[in-house]
Amino acid sequence: MKGYEFTDRGKIVIVTLLIAIIIIPAAVIVSRVWNNSQPPDNNGHQIAQQTPDGQDPVVTESPPPDGPDVDPVDPPIDDPGEQGSFDPPVEPPDDPDDEGDQGHLGHPTDPEPPEIGPISINLNAGTMEFMFAPELQDALDEDTFVMLGEFITSPRNTRDSKILIEVPYLPANQNTAITSAITDAFTQYGISRRTLSFESYQSESTGESFGIMLSFIETSSPK
Repeated sequence: MKGYEFTDRGKIVIVTLLIAIIIIPAAVIVSRVWNNSQPPDNNGHQIAQQTPDGQDPVVTESPPPDGPDVDPVDPPIDDPGEQGSFDPPVEPPDDPDDEGDQGHLGHPTDPEPPEIGPISINLNAGTMEFMFAPELQDALDEDTFVMLGEFITSPRNTRDSKILIEVPYLPANQNTAITSAITDAFTQYGISRRTLSFESYQSESTGESFGIMLSFIETSSPK
């Protein structure tokens, strides 16, 4: 290109090309930045972006505006029971230990246990009395058994005497229970069954315990 000189028209063309190469890309960049910075429209959508290469405009979603003229949208309710529901208070369970303290409110209370055991003894007179419950006992209680040992030490216990045992008039099964218990107790003290004499009396007791009376009686001596 030695000796080649640019004309004025050629210089203008070169300058125009340089300007186009610099300005056009810059304009494209500015246009894209400007489109991305546009505020959304009234429906909450981003304004369509114009692309210089003829592609379809891109519409982007944005959150709805928050202002006094916009009705708030209630969030969906996942559990219908969370609103408007009412849980009744749970009553505490009854304490079974408190039932025993309600006897004054009319609840039945346990009956008193029947009276069992010795009542009295008179060695000089040779008498003894104790309580026995035939439905609950098949033997004399310990205290009565000990007192029976004292009873046979009475001076009224002689060779010619017998032991009279007075028991209430009772059904056969109860009478058998009393007779067996007393006979077994005397046998342990070495007194045979033939020395004992049982008699029945009419009892006015309506409970489970009955009074038993013992005494020494004299028998006629054989001639």
